[in-house]
Amino acid sequence: MAQTEKKGGLLRKSSASKKPLKEKVVLMYDDIFMTEDPSKHNPRFWEELFLMKVNLEYLEGKLEALDGEELMKIKDNINCLFQHCIQALGEEHPIRVVNALQVPH
Repeated sequence: MAQTEKKGGLLRKSSASKKPLKEKVVLMYDDIFMTEDPSKHNPRFWEELFLMKVNLEYLEGKLEALDGEELMKIKDNINCLFQHCIQALGEEHPIRVVNALQVPH
């Protein structure tokens, strides 16, 4: 039976015949780092994001890898991320609050 290893946002199967799978939260982070609004095709994007466990290592790596020009291209999405973090802090759902608190670190 293949074992699963979690590292850097990838779920890897030890079987060489299968492609590594990314966690859903990592796929959503990748959407944030695109120039298009991530909620354009999924109106519940932000609600779903804060229900998932934060992958801080992956998120920090993505942010650190950006240069100034790349950051300017996605600044609206980054601003939305932090705006939605603040909104999630006011919610009654404890999982959303905890996850929203972890993102800005």
